[in-house]
Amino acid sequence: MTIALVKVSCINDRLIPLGLACLQAFLRQNSIPVKVFNFRTRNYTLPKVVFDPLIQLNLTNFIVNHQDLPLLIPITNDILNNREVNLAEGAYPDILNDYSSRMFESPETTKKRFESTINYCKNTVLEALKGFTTLGFSLNYLNISETVISSCYLKLHNPDCKIVWGGPSITQSFGAFKLFLKNKMCDGLVIGEGEQPLLEIAQGKKLSEIKGVMSLDGNKEIYYLVGVQLDLDSLPTPDYTDIPLDTYYNIASTYRSRGCTNRCKFCAEWKLFGPRFRTRSVEKVVRDVEKIVADHNPGFMLFGESLINDDLDYFERLCDALIEKKLNIKFGTHFRANITLELAKKAKLAGFEDAWVGFEAFSDEDLLQMNKGTSVHQNMETIETLTQAGVNVVAMLVVGFSNLDTELNNCENVINTIKHYSNQKRITENGNQVPLPIQFRPAPMYLVPSSFDYQEKIGSATKPWSCKDISRKNRAQIKNIEAELSEIPYTFERPIPNQKVVQLIRQIQETDRNVGFTTAGVAKYVIDFVMEERRQNRKARKTQRIGISAQRFNDTEEINVKEP
Repeated sequence: MTIALVKVSCINDRLIPLGLACLQAFLRQNSIPVKVFNFRTRNYTLPKVVFDPLIQLNLTNFIVNHQDLPLLIPITNDILNNREVNLAEGAYPDILNDYSSRMFESPETTKKRFESTINYCKNTVLEALKGFTTLGFSLNYLNISETVISSCYLKLHNPDCKIVWGGPSITQSFGAFKLFLKNKMCDGLVIGEGEQPLLEIAQGKKLSEIKGVMSLDGNKEIYYLVGVQLDLDSLPTPDYTDIPLDTYYNIASTYRSRGCTNRCKFCAEWKLFGPRFRTRSVEKVVRDVEKIVADHNPGFMLFGESLINDDLDYFERLCDALIEKKLNIKFGTHFRANITLELAKKAKLAGFEDAWVGFEAFSDEDLLQMNKGTSVHQNMETIETLTQAGVNVVAMLVVGFSNLDTELNNCENVINTIKHYSNQKRITENGNQVPLPIQFRPAPMYLVPSSFDYQEKIGSATKPWSCKDISRKNRAQIKNIEAELSEIPYTFERPIPNQKVVQLIRQIQETDRNVGFTTAGVAKYVIDFVMEERRQNRKARKTQRIGISAQRFNDTEEINVKEP
């Protein structure tokens, strides 16, 4: 029996499926036949509020992972009851109006996207997967609808097929996804890391007996045993077979740790892989990088983890090993605000081009409220250290976490910090002075399930879904959906008004844009990749046009020769 590992998404979901690569490698190591399906449709795009920086400033306040639930309830009911989904009829127009207003797009745009999603899942995903009896789907907040709809069509085709869902959205929001489990759209939810649960599922073990899997018995009783955290050195190199990296800008991903050493209030990273932070040995990490480079030849590689410099001695040994190997590959990953200049220079030599640092705020009061465990002094020192070593710093900032006075103070400090570093230069190996490679990236605070902040606010600052406008004829149906979602938090209130959050973000963005920092790291790599891809496409089209013209010329010559 071959198990299918599946991710269904649209082309502008750029989250590299490291999880599928890890699961595929582990199952193959244990002699389990496996086939990966990485569906990437071009028929529709994500809502612009997800990826367009300008649209993002029209803040929405839905809770991450829960945004699609009101539309998915009636869609899945129709599919499982073998009814054609018609988004122009019944209560759909009211729900579409509500959903689109939260996404800051027109109802027609939302309607077309979901129609395309439904058609793609029914005509492409189902056709490719309907021969499999065991399937594991990977979910993140960008592909929830595709996963749920595909699973429903598979269950309609074969009610006995076994479908399990895993990934970050499941681990963070299993309380919400129990709803789909109870409605038999899937058979199990993998909470935490998936290697051992998927192996036992493939071996035919009952879901209720597998640690790390939430399942349901015939009486709708929930079973769940906490999963086991594996020794990372026992795991094989991620396997990207059947995962076309060219659709991810030819960027691969690997890892050297799971979990996080910190417990920042707004973040749920610490819970994705269990409470214990674990690392992989330097030797295994270097072997992974070597093998991925040899097998797939990526142009850039990301370390998909929460932080890479939790242990400075370990990180120095990793840099030394990578320098010795001379692999000619560049890296980007998350750093904590803690590194020496000597080690930063060594990191640059090892290939670390990007340091994504969660500075979050340049206000000690804000950092204390967030439970960051760092200070403004550490943030400033880290920027100076990394940029002087030539490492591109992406300074990630959270706006809207604290009260207004604290947020205003933080914004002023961020702007002063940006101006301060705009007057500094880095001296290159050639002795030239160049602008510092920094990007200040502010983002609105969102409430993430499983975060400490979520636990604090779930009873006071969150609300379940309630449709904004209801036609009289649809009132009963929509009230039933509201009741079904009544225990799932759907929206939240930020400590300060959304309009003020937008104003603060704009101030930071405009200051950052005006000072003229250097664009570097993966951002520059992606720009160069896209431009080269466009050049190659233009060249191919030109060659094709020349070929067609030449063929027409030859055809004309042949006609002229044959004429009397």
